Amino acid sequence: MTSPPVGSDPSIIAPYRRWRIRIFAITWIAYAGFYFTRQSFSVAKLGILDDPVLSVSLNSRVLGQLDALYLTAYALGQFVWGQVADRYGPRVVLLGGLAISAVATLFMGLLPALVFLIPLMIVQGLAQSTGWASTLDNMAQFFSIGERGRVLGFWSTNYAFGGLVAAPVLGWVAYSVFDSWRVAFFSGAAVVLAVLLGVLVFQRNRPTDVGLPPIEVFHADEESSGIIAPLDHTPEAEAIAEPTRSWWSTLVTTLREPMVRSLGAAYFLLKPARYAILLWGPVIVAERLPDASNLEATLIPIAFGVAGILAPILFGRISDKVFKARRVPATVLSLVILVAALALFVPLTATR
Repeated sequence: MTSPPVGSDPSIIAPYRRWRIRIFAITWIAYAGFYFTRQSFSVAKLGILDDPVLSVSLNSRVLGQLDALYLTAYALGQFVWGQVADRYGPRVVLLGGLAISAVATLFMGLLPALVFLIPLMIVQGLAQSTGWASTLDNMAQFFSIGERGRVLGFWSTNYAFGGLVAAPVLGWVAYSVFDSWRVAFFSGAAVVLAVLLGVLVFQRNRPTDVGLPPIEVFHADEESSGIIAPLDHTPEAEAIAEPTRSWWSTLVTTLREPMVRSLGAAYFLLKPARYAILLWGPVIVAERLPDASNLEATLIPIAFGVAGILAPILFGRISDKVFKARRVPATVLSLVILVAALALFVPLTATR
């Protein structure tokens, strides 16, 4: 007599559900929280450019170059932290990134000189790049392949929500409550430190860390339905299934995958459109609407964040329901819409 599937065992289902909700929530909050340190610089730019002393050395060109340093470090970090999270678990990577990001942001407010901002922006970029790899790896440990389209569609609203609320909250605290651009850095660091404490308490790397079976075992029905290839769960197979490999070997193997290179190139080309709003949204609004206050300049880009929350949910469902769990067609559709929006942006926002 065969035993029932693990996924139908009531003693497993209830705790598994609780932990899945818990991991979903804490990783969602963690990645959204990164935006409070990520966007503190974009909010502070308004005050820096208005400062008659600082704006001499920290003009728009220099601030843009600092952004370039940050983004370069961020991109390089993406190559590293995913491999580190795979080897040591997402917890250590996520906690380290949050801590370093908060400290770097604090010092950016205390030491706003170019000689200090250069290394701090590099450190900030490396710290920020820990977020996506670690949280996504954590989610993959608790959610199976067949459900990730719709689950990650909701979960990936974290980056849009972070971008949506971080700038206006930081702008309100900095310019309406304290009337100091430095507070954009201080308040951003405080939020991320609070998030770090939440991760420390509520996050765990994988189901087996809390006495639950791996997701492949819990959702073994996906094997019989053909969603994933059948897995050999015998101890002998699991002992040899994942041989120890060097970090460099793993990275080279990953980069040899054509789909990885294609998606990497597409994402690289997509980033400038997003970061133009994310890093310079308040400044763009201030230049296009000269009568807007600094607070108003941080509020108007909220529209970008609202669309960013709704779109992942919509396209996640489209990829599951319309394109039968194929992600590329849904991605291409969203890129077509983006191209149209970019083409219309300049003429529709031009000042008369």
